[in-house]
Amino acid sequence: MKLSRREFLKGVTLAAGAMGLKAAGILEISQAIAGTGDPPVIWLQGQSCSGCSVSLLNSIEYGTIDDVLMNTISLDYHTMIMASAGDFAVSAAELVRPTASELQGMADEWLAEGENLNFDLNGDGKVNMSDFAKLAQRKYILVVEGAIPIGADGVFCHFAGSMNMIDALDLFSEHASQIIAVGTCASFGGMSASAGVPTNALSVTDALAHLGKSKPVINVPGCPVHPDWIIGTLVHLITQGQAPPLDDHNRPLQFYPAYPIHSACPHVTSKYVHNPGELGCLLHVGCKGPWTHADCSERKWNSMDSGQQGVNWCIGARVPCLGCTQPNFPDGMTPFHKPSW
Repeated sequence: MKLSRREFLKGVTLAAGAMGLKAAGILEISQAIAGTGDPPVIWLQGQSCSGCSVSLLNSIEYGTIDDVLMNTISLDYHTMIMASAGDFAVSAAELVRPTASELQGMADEWLAEGENLNFDLNGDGKVNMSDFAKLAQRKYILVVEGAIPIGADGVFCHFAGSMNMIDALDLFSEHASQIIAVGTCASFGGMSASAGVPTNALSVTDALAHLGKSKPVINVPGCPVHPDWIIGTLVHLITQGQAPPLDDHNRPLQFYPAYPIHSACPHVTSKYVHNPGELGCLLHVGCKGPWTHADCSERKWNSMDSGQQGVNWCIGARVPCLGCTQPNFPDGMTPFHKPSW
């Protein structure tokens, strides 16, 4: 039977604990087998087309997706990518490992007894595997793709067939160290919350407010989102332990710069064209570049290999930018074929 690196890590960690190995030793095993031992990623899919997950599978600046999953991030739960199913699959979302810094802190108190122990998480006056197991259920990065429907008591979208998405967000946001809304539906409502949709879908931020929670959310919009924007945000969280610099819409400035796409467009000084497919500035046929913030023109899409720039983007294909990374997409950007002034 083949075991993944992370399955092996979990088994070794549990065996090490059963043998009485100190937390420092568990940390060394964790770092040797799984890199830094930093927070795993739990990816939930709400009301969406799954286009952002499909985009994630493309070759990206940070490496091909198999390399990223094996060596960069620990994507412990994603219904489209994980091979397991049923209760076993759901258990991957419920059983996650501690961070390296937490294990280092626990090492100082391992098997100690007394009062006011920082890692006596179950309050029994000692630090042991019971506390480690409790710690293992904390500090993951929660990624949410798609909007959160609350209409008709949330019947439109479910997690694992056992709860609706608003309840799943309530559950998994509780101990998440960071929350990332991936795609415009998760970030701002997007297509899922456009006029006429009966699901009463909310963005992740609005859904948390609906639940009475005020947790910060990093928005990584796009319809679909560029894979670099997803992995780059996750890498920053894992390596820096904090959110990257954000704009007023909580988007990472690294990928959503303060200047609009129009300013960086190679056709900004070209003649205006009057039909999609013609070479030149598409402003007069509805291009939303002057009101849209993303690094599409520099980064482009569909990289041929890790570390390489992409091969094309919307305007490079001679079609107008639709403004898909903006909070008012799509309703505020329509009709797409006409100027916005």
